[in-house]
Amino acid sequence: MCSKLKNYKIEISYDGSLFHGFQKQLNLKTVQSVIEKSTDLILQNYDLNYAGRTDAGVHAKSQILSLRTSDTLNKDFLKSLDSLVGDEIKIKKIQQVKKSFHPRFDAKSRVYKYFIQSTDTWEPYNRNYSYIAKTQLEINELRSLEKIFLGKKNFTNYSKLRKGQDPFREITKSKWSKKDGHFVYTIEGNSFLHNMVRSIVGCQLAVIQNKITKKELQNSLIDPQKRRFNYIAPAHGLYLWKVKY
Repeated sequence: MCSKLKNYKIEISYDGSLFHGFQKQLNLKTVQSVIEKSTDLILQNYDLNYAGRTDAGVHAKSQILSLRTSDTLNKDFLKSLDSLVGDEIKIKKIQQVKKSFHPRFDAKSRVYKYFIQSTDTWEPYNRNYSYIAKTQLEINELRSLEKIFLGKKNFTNYSKLRKGQDPFREITKSKWSKKDGHFVYTIEGNSFLHNMVRSIVGCQLAVIQNKITKKELQNSLIDPQKRRFNYIAPAHGLYLWKVKY
């Protein structure tokens, strides 16, 4: 049976607004639970894995899954699954890959983007998909903070760590840009801690709002404080943008 198993890489996107995150939870609507309930209707035996978890309210432009099954999956399967998962999830691509492929362990890096609207240019139809900042933002001020997070740093103050969890993460891209009235923060790293990206964004905004200093951010990544920073940007502005292999 095992020798006959095929492995498929599946790319999906989703609107996280009405989900309690990606990972399956008892009696709660999650992206994983919807996908599995839908897959159960058309496949009997399979094993599903994913590149990473997203929090409640976080969106994904590109999330990667792997599905192991003895069945042969084709475009008809993609269309069937896409119709079953509903309008909040899109099954974008499916392709057969080597049996050893694992979407989480084989990932080289992950890219997240965070979208912010300024108070003077915000549009109400975007309010569930970008954060409306309560303060005036300047792109040059934001860019003066972006490089603080580059390299291998200790992110103890930017996440609620599990017991024994390694707080070090390597960030290869940290960049602010402005496009179509949005301030966009792009961050890429090998992996991320729980709430880490939202905390990084929230702390940068806190510097702009004079709640903490740039020096405090710099020091925290070298010699963490006893308590984590309590500046966390809302989930609805965050997108899992791409998983690189």
